[in-house]
Amino acid sequence: MSSPIPEGAFTESRIGTVVLATPNTMFVRVGTTVMEVGFLLPFTATAVSPPAAGTVVHLVRQDASWVATGRLVGTGSNAVLNPSFEESQPGSQPVQWQVADISGASTAITTTVTDAPDGTQAARVFSAQASDHYLYSAPIAVNAGDIWSIAAFVGGDYNGGPQTADAKIDAMWFANMTDLYPTVSSASINVVTSNDVPQHPPYRVVSGTVTAPVSGFMRVALRSTLGAGQALVWDAVSARRA
Repeated sequence: MSSPIPEGAFTESRIGTVVLATPNTMFVRVGTTVMEVGFLLPFTATAVSPPAAGTVVHLVRQDASWVATGRLVGTGSNAVLNPSFEESQPGSQPVQWQVADISGASTAITTTVTDAPDGTQAARVFSAQASDHYLYSAPIAVNAGDIWSIAAFVGGDYNGGPQTADAKIDAMWFANMTDLYPTVSSASINVVTSNDVPQHPPYRVVSGTVTAPVSGFMRVALRSTLGAGQALVWDAVSARRA
């Protein structure tokens, strides 16, 4: 029987962009930091073929060493505005983002987080009562049939309470870029669901793909289902056309 994977630094992962790569070394930008990392070579490879600058890669950490495990698919330009909430003032609602209570009453504010996956800020959705909440992005133009890869980092903030908050990413569809939820042009589609999100750090990566059912505009909706006194912390939201 295999041993359980330990929580903590040994399972930390990040997403970064290659700045420079040669057959012997690679430098990757993660947030505002550029760091030297190792990278994997397939067992059957006869020559090292480093990725081009600008390639988006997935990184994992073992002790103090970072290793790039591979290129991320669906890694064109990120269409989400203010994806890591760095453009917002701490304590305020994130700019370029809208909020909606599905049930109960929650608040979504920008917060400074020392362990943020990207940058130094994140969005914290908190409720003093059981609630279901949307924090959703600025509109993204789409055509029917487009396939989008959507992802985010999320972590729980429980102050010692039960770790039972659920995180979902939904794709919302609108006929016009000025329309807001619940004035949708087609039913929202659940992209990914992650139940019982653990206390951060580390953060959990949630991701999936969605096919646009209509032409118009998509908004990426971070859905936080919370118990009383619970919060979810979101960061590094991305939507890339696959």
